[in-house]
Amino acid sequence: MTEYHQQKELYPAKQNHGAPSRKKQTLKKNRFVSLRYRFILITSIMLLVLLGTLAAVLAVLQTRTIRGRIEKQGLAIAKNLAAISIDHLVTYNYVALEKLANQAVNNPEIIYVIVHDKEGKVAGYSRRPDLQNRYMTDDISRNAIAATVPLINVRVPESGTTPVMDVAVPVYISNAQDRWGTIRVCLSLDLMYQQIRQTLWSILIVGSVALAIGILISNWAAQRVTRPLGTLVNATVEAAQGNLDQKFSIRTRDEVEILADNFSVMIQEILAHKRQLENQIKEIKQLQQYAEKILATMTDGLLAVDMKGIVTAVNPAAHAILSIPLDHAAKDRHVLKLFDKNNPFAAYIQNSLENPSARNQREIHLQNGKDTRIILAGAGILKSDKKMPRQIIFNINDITDLKQLEAEIRQNQRLADLGTLAAGMAHEIRNPLSAIKTYVALLPKKIEKPGFLEKFQRTVPREINRLNTLTEELLELSRPPKYNFNQTDISQLLRQCIELLEADFTDRGIDCQSDFAHDLPQIMADADQLEKVFINLMQNGAQAMQDGGIMIIHASCKDNLLAIDFKDTGHGFSSELAENIFNPFFTTKAKGTGLGLAITHKVISEHGGQIKAKSQQGKGCCFSISLPRGNH
Repeated sequence: MTEYHQQKELYPAKQNHGAPSRKKQTLKKNRFVSLRYRFILITSIMLLVLLGTLAAVLAVLQTRTIRGRIEKQGLAIAKNLAAISIDHLVTYNYVALEKLANQAVNNPEIIYVIVHDKEGKVAGYSRRPDLQNRYMTDDISRNAIAATVPLINVRVPESGTTPVMDVAVPVYISNAQDRWGTIRVCLSLDLMYQQIRQTLWSILIVGSVALAIGILISNWAAQRVTRPLGTLVNATVEAAQGNLDQKFSIRTRDEVEILADNFSVMIQEILAHKRQLENQIKEIKQLQQYAEKILATMTDGLLAVDMKGIVTAVNPAAHAILSIPLDHAAKDRHVLKLFDKNNPFAAYIQNSLENPSARNQREIHLQNGKDTRIILAGAGILKSDKKMPRQIIFNINDITDLKQLEAEIRQNQRLADLGTLAAGMAHEIRNPLSAIKTYVALLPKKIEKPGFLEKFQRTVPREINRLNTLTEELLELSRPPKYNFNQTDISQLLRQCIELLEADFTDRGIDCQSDFAHDLPQIMADADQLEKVFINLMQNGAQAMQDGGIMIIHASCKDNLLAIDFKDTGHGFSSELAENIFNPFFTTKAKGTGLGLAITHKVISEHGGQIKAKSQQGKGCCFSISLPRGNH
């Protein structure tokens, strides 16, 4: 039986008789390791890791210390033997060297002593006279004979398991560089490993005692924590079963007491939040009913579909606009099944589902028998918490009546423009006709008067030319466009126009400044028509600067448009006049027909561009032209 179930028996859960009748939620009784056992296990593991680390560190330090001592001992023995054997090596006294090697192995830590002569032969081998005057061919012997400085090598012999240490010291005569032999001493490391094993056993015994004491202390400390936690666990079980109205007291003067107090406060806050949520649910239901009423009464249609095309919401206005019967179940069906394949609104929905990021608002003509209805459809995306499209909401507005009203307004506007045009024509034609009529009426009376015929011949043709010019401008404004589009270099065309008017600018005291970007592309345009436009704008600017000034012509690329600005420092005009500046017969000049800017506007429009005028009274004006960079 686990400790959790033991605590359940010690602290049985109280029945919540006051709670409403419902299916109680119970905690899952999964098998788990008690907190007390986990605490003991963690403490034991920590002690074992600590003892293991301590043993490893001590073993390394002790090995390093003992090995260093043995290395020093081996070097001292080898160097002592080298000093004693110098004379014997020089005189090739192998008997003395053999005796010297046998005497050295009386030390129990020395396994063997080998003396090599100058040629590398064995001059003396402890207790192995049979190897005297022979060459040793093993790798260790060859490395020792070839060494010019003391050499230390630790190895495991073939006949044993305990490592040994080989110390080789070359023998030199004082003040001489020739090596006369090599002294080799092999020392046993068994004592070193024996001391290390004794140290590890000591650590193991002391560690076992410490581990036992630590487990006892851990058990006592764990029980001190888990007993009050048992009470707290029972309280959580009661809370999980719906009994939030409970009180308990834990006094441990530590974090468990703080946890119990916080849990009690949390229970009270949960009760308060529960009541608040119940009130919010009521408000949400009221808002839902309110939204349903709004959708039912709004005149605009609303259709919501998910990203798979399934209808999630549709209001009665959408049923009426899209000719979907109210008794026809539209919700939870695929939206394309509600329309015919050739329905343009179905194609609009399909395009929106395939490309939900597009913000396309479109006028769609729906044919219903002989009637045609025009709707304005827009799509909005409802995104999820991960910023991914979740639904598309279509807003549908029936603008059939609005379109009819717009058509009527445009018809009235055309009639008004026609009246304005007729009034302008009448005004422009009346003045030259009045002059011609006056001179024709005076012709019979003053034909004999000196100078009259000369004045007649000068005035009447001038007024006739004025009528002819007005007629040609009106024909230019009204005739169908006949343009010859070719690749045109705008910067070169502007420079040509400046050169044509350079003399006129100089006479008027006007400083013409040009600023063209170096990367201006060629565009498809009618160079002759654009030349008329540019010259007309520059002449208008020059005429607005009677006392001289500055004309600035700027050309650059903006996105996919070629932008050209004509700025002057003339008298300018008000913003109210700017709204009518491109209307026929509207002019701010004392003389003029007011058709020049209207023709300019027409030419720019035929090139697929736009022209705008900005001005302030007394601060000059600016005409801005935008032409598309692509093919016309």
